[in-house]
Amino acid sequence: MTTKKQAVFSRLVNELVQKNQGKRIFSFDFENQTYWVKQPEKLTGVWKILKPHPKQSFREELHILKNLYERGAPVPQVILSGEDFFVLKDVGPTLNHWIENAGLNLTPAEKNQILVDAIKALTSLHKKGVTHGRPAIRDIAWRQGKVTFMDFESHSRSLNLQWHKIRDVLVFIHSLCCSKHLSGEQIQYLINKYEEYCESDLWQDVLNLVAKFRFLYYILLVFKPVARMDLIAIYRLFQYLLPLTEENK
Repeated sequence: MTTKKQAVFSRLVNELVQKNQGKRIFSFDFENQTYWVKQPEKLTGVWKILKPHPKQSFREELHILKNLYERGAPVPQVILSGEDFFVLKDVGPTLNHWIENAGLNLTPAEKNQILVDAIKALTSLHKKGVTHGRPAIRDIAWRQGKVTFMDFESHSRSLNLQWHKIRDVLVFIHSLCCSKHLSGEQIQYLINKYEEYCESDLWQDVLNLVAKFRFLYYILLVFKPVARMDLIAIYRLFQYLLPLTEENK
């Protein structure tokens, strides 16, 4: 942007922030480009206990996004930031939009390709020594083959990089298992693709962890008839990964 346009843009953002106080995230258009404004969460009730430092989490996410963008990671560019907001350029619909929106008329093969693009991007991120914290399909965008990771509020402060990579892998696969719009055959295909692109030692550590907690699978079987989707997704994750632990012995 030119200096003049930047000034107009800044004034517009400040006006919108004032009008949308308390709104965690909202979008607006400027010169045929969509932008998203994010603000600290306004928490109530039990969430004040579960998330006691929303402004600190907000500042940490802003720092992480700027740092990762400078390192060439596939994250949105921070266009403007202030004490209680930052502005991101729109990077396209999220994976769950592409997978779950029947109006798009995507074939299973096309959905698979979008998700394989995400797998390649996440494994590439890990190979650079970077983790996301919660790479569920609702927190990853895709547009014309380009994958962008969003929402780094769950990024951990721990220095155990390998553990956070394991967590990322399992969170991503769990989010696939949560989807009612992916068949069992598709999920197995995508897990096989993850194994193909993943660092071999990381994949083995993922399988070792799944094998260690295999007893949960048998406990979950008891509750399967009354389980909600998150619990069913954990059951499905074990169902697809446990056979791989036997193959890798």
